[in-house]
Amino acid sequence: MKKTSVIVWVILILVSMPLLTGCCQKVTRHASVVGIDKKDICEYKKLHADVWPAVLKDIRQSNIENYSIYLGQTTPDKNYLFFYYEYTGHNHKKDMAKMAKGEEMQRWWKITQPMLKPLEVRKEDEHGAKWEEVFHHQGPAYKGKPVKRFGSIIGIEEKNILAYTQMHETVWSGVLASIDRCNIRNYSIYLGQIEPGNWLLFSYFEYIGNDFEGDMAKIGNKVTKTWWTYTDPLQRPLPTRKKGQHWATMEEVFHTD
Repeated sequence: MKKTSVIVWVILILVSMPLLTGCCQKVTRHASVVGIDKKDICEYKKLHADVWPAVLKDIRQSNIENYSIYLGQTTPDKNYLFFYYEYTGHNHKKDMAKMAKGEEMQRWWKITQPMLKPLEVRKEDEHGAKWEEVFHHQGPAYKGKPVKRFGSIIGIEEKNILAYTQMHETVWSGVLASIDRCNIRNYSIYLGQIEPGNWLLFSYFEYIGNDFEGDMAKIGNKVTKTWWTYTDPLQRPLPTRKKGQHWATMEEVFHTD
């Protein structure tokens, strides 16, 4: 190969590298949990129905997307907030530290954080206890906004955690295909404690179909029902679930578009 040809190839590679890096940007998903007293729920929801524009701007500039907060109960007198977001930047720790220094964000937190009750099980440097993602399925591609987003919770005994997490490392292909057919995407399950020894699973997924009830009725095909015979006994349904539910659904109190 001639010297000039080599130079041209090197230039083309260098020029294309930023484009390749951008298109391959990895999205990381994060979930955390805090407690909240019943007396503070109304005000917290009111604030998050109209979040300050400067706060939303700080969130966007910190490379946080698809950010939802869910309110759920494990018992009628214990309320928790479950946070889910996707990070699209290159340095999560740096971006979070920068956001925390923002003047408007600090003002916002001065109002909202006294309402929150950090969990005993959180690490020393955490406000919300970070939970571990034990399952993720991207599902069918979709352009535009999902029709609905769902957060739900269920208990799990510590003795069953290993079996549950191992099964969700290699979910049966037939189960995943059923999830896709029923228009569910971006489906994650997180594991964590709300207090020492009290373990929960928190799930988040997006629905992109036109008939949610109909699709949910179809999801239980033969393969999926067989899968449930293995996974359901590992879970501990909560007393706060509604009639007909296995997982207890939660209320979304905040979302960034």
